Amino acid sequence: MRFLRRYSSTIYGQYRLAGLKWGLLTGAAMAVVMLLASWLGTGMQPSAPENYITDIVMLLGMLVAAYRYRRTLPDERVTLKELMLLGLWVGGVASVLYGLLLWLYGSLDSTLVARFTEERLSLMPPAETDAQSALNIQLVQNYTAGDWGFIGGFRSAVISILLNLVAALLFRTEKAPVREKRKS
Repeated sequence: MRFLRRYSSTIYGQYRLAGLKWGLLTGAAMAVVMLLASWLGTGMQPSAPENYITDIVMLLGMLVAAYRYRRTLPDERVTLKELMLLGLWVGGVASVLYGLLLWLYGSLDSTLVARFTEERLSLMPPAETDAQSALNIQLVQNYTAGDWGFIGGFRSAVISILLNLVAALLFRTEKAPVREKRKS
């Protein structure tokens, strides 16, 4: 804990408001890209709510958010801490919105839920016993649109933490100064 307290940094802007704005835009873009991929045909249809297409959109959203946020600050001064906080807001809001929109679309289009379920069943390893295998298959077959929305949103939130670090490292302009140790 002492290591973390050695650094001090200044928050120069309104990262919460920027994170909310860019999170909504990124989450909507993730959902739109997922819908477009679903509508394009059999070759492009996503087989799971968590996929690389949405990860790329999330990364692009975070990169654009970090860049645009930095441009709004005086002298474009921003620390890693501030960009990490911004990215957490963007990732959290985008993941929640993506999960909700996936749930809504899955409720309207049952083929999406069936496709996700079918793909998940094909990836399941064989269980040691027939009873265990039947239980696992039954569990996946009972997934609803809400379950798939939660899976997509949760996985996006987890991956957003890693993507956030990339965006923050690329766009930081200032390192936090190290505090001197106080002698007590």
